[in-house]
Amino acid sequence: MKLKTNPLLEDRSIVYKFFYYVGPILLIVAFLLGWNAVSASGNVMLPSPAEALKRMITIWSGNVAKHPMTYHVGISMRRVLTALIFSVVVGVPFGIAMGWNKTFRAIFKPLFEVIRPVPPIAWVPLFTLWFGTSEFSRVAIITMGVFMPIVINSYSGVIMVPEINFQVGKVFGAKSTDMLFDVVLPSSLNAIFAGIRTALGGGWMVLLASEMLGAREGIGFLIMQGNSANDLTLSIVGMVMIGFFGMLFAYAFDYLERWLCPWKRK
Repeated sequence: MKLKTNPLLEDRSIVYKFFYYVGPILLIVAFLLGWNAVSASGNVMLPSPAEALKRMITIWSGNVAKHPMTYHVGISMRRVLTALIFSVVVGVPFGIAMGWNKTFRAIFKPLFEVIRPVPPIAWVPLFTLWFGTSEFSRVAIITMGVFMPIVINSYSGVIMVPEINFQVGKVFGAKSTDMLFDVVLPSSLNAIFAGIRTALGGGWMVLLASEMLGAREGIGFLIMQGNSANDLTLSIVGMVMIGFFGMLFAYAFDYLERWLCPWKRK
């Protein structure tokens, strides 16, 4: 006997699929139309999307600030990824240790809570005095913006593990090390990945501040160059580049997370 489906649910499914696949495109089109309307009004000094696209094509086909655009993008990516990798390698174990070990938390958490509220851009004068306008200073500033959310989410993931998970581990005779690697870490992965995702977006946001330190290459440098030369179109192109590559990094990280966490694929 064939069961009848509810036509109301079918209609709802069609509407859902329409907005799921077509909604993002409509939103982007609406954003571009609003941008074009604001620039055409003449009330705000803003290049149109067509002007920005034309300038972007010109930049990609030639050189800007003595280097091709691929060079500037590669430099910025290297800085963000270096800061991110260091923060993951150091920040995740640090956050887990702070959540797992009471002595470690008692020693390091007060100092961490003092440093955490300081915005990354506030470190610019200190890093300039200590390390000059070197590449290390730029990566260090990005690291300050990336490190904190990774530590916080790793710590929160550990302390938010349900108590029943520990009880089940004790029933099966799990030792302290087994409890950490077989119970705590798998249960904390969602929070850890959320922290890395937040840090990845924060790294691109701090990029501009880091490239204020005497940089002569990078996307943030191009934004500053456009601002100092009163070339708003160049600054807009740099902003679009940061947003675009930040989006690519976010989607790539989502695929990585689903690969490492099979239970999240659905």
